[in-house]
Amino acid sequence: MAVSTLPVSIPDLGRTPAASAAPHHPAVHVSFQERALRAVGGASTGAKAYWRGVLEHGPRSFAPNLETQAGWIEFESGDGCPVTVQDGPCGNSYPASLLTQYIDYPRAELDLVKSGAARLATRIGLAGFEALLRLAQSDRAVQWNSWLMSTNVPPQGLIRATQSVTAELLRRFPSHAILLKNVDPTESADWIPTLRDSGYDLVTSRQVYHFDGKAAGYWGKSTVKRDLKEFAADPRFTWCTHEEISVTEALRITQLYSQLYLEKHSQLNPQYTERFVRSALRERWLEFHGLRDQAGTLVGIFGFFTLGGTTTVPFIGYDTSLPQEAGLYRRLFAGILRLIAERKQHLNYSSGAGDFKVRRGGVPVIEFNALRYDHLPIHRRTAFRLAGALVNRYVRPWLENHSH
Repeated sequence: MAVSTLPVSIPDLGRTPAASAAPHHPAVHVSFQERALRAVGGASTGAKAYWRGVLEHGPRSFAPNLETQAGWIEFESGDGCPVTVQDGPCGNSYPASLLTQYIDYPRAELDLVKSGAARLATRIGLAGFEALLRLAQSDRAVQWNSWLMSTNVPPQGLIRATQSVTAELLRRFPSHAILLKNVDPTESADWIPTLRDSGYDLVTSRQVYHFDGKAAGYWGKSTVKRDLKEFAADPRFTWCTHEEISVTEALRITQLYSQLYLEKHSQLNPQYTERFVRSALRERWLEFHGLRDQAGTLVGIFGFFTLGGTTTVPFIGYDTSLPQEAGLYRRLFAGILRLIAERKQHLNYSSGAGDFKVRRGGVPVIEFNALRYDHLPIHRRTAFRLAGALVNRYVRPWLENHSH
């Protein structure tokens, strides 16, 4: 999938006129517990194997701060996607909680804002915005295509099933907002009109970065060339593939992720467990690649999650106790870009480290949360509408101006 650097026309992000729900489509089936397990089937590898583990053991077995009800949506085509149901705020990680994404996470990073005046203004703004989201009961929501990862890749058949899935979720969960995350004009350009026709509003979420492995123009970037030249001359670390990593190293891999994502960044990131890593290694729904030091110890790791031709990297970590001059994150990033170019895949490398990614060829694009809430009581509808208008009016321009 080519990544376009041209601006993509997005319809007006204001309120969508209320759309009438499509009639119940019997070919779309939403199931939970044992019925969901039967619908997912007995996949032993890949994305379905991952979700089967979530259904069997519960999301909290893979990450204790992902507390939600998990199920499965089956389409007429035979394709399907996960669904999760939230019934209120409970300290969840941001993949399962709009309140965490828009309030708790930014609040936890206020110390990074150098200006005292800016910190105070942001704190006041967050308090007001939190009041709106709580009035809207934003975490009383049913989220479809919810893989409980930082970035959810849409599987085949999702566009065609949009109206039927929406109608079924409205029927099953009349007191919940309907949520679809990770909608952006690069990967979802054809999908956006369908979502709007189905009654969804697009609410600014974050800035993400795309790399096109088919064109791989980033391979000629001076920054990438410098990294490759530097690392080729450094014998301290060697690469290992998924097959060369033992399940007995699951604890070490979990620790590397925790050092980066939880200790260095935020406990609001998914707190992936050793069980998560062990299952991912055995069932290969994450494809791991690692860096070993001269003693053979893993010091860096990343895991690919791939659906269709799109790859994301929901899992990455390295030994933060090693000197910064070791350049472990740069090495891991170079390894990611090399594999994407070799495989001619499309990489959605999520948010964060914008300047770093842009200098290595990343194309920034605004990502949205698609929300359907016109069936809810007036106070919740009004709160959602006002919150969305504020985010689109003020947050989106800020993100666009700070993409690098």
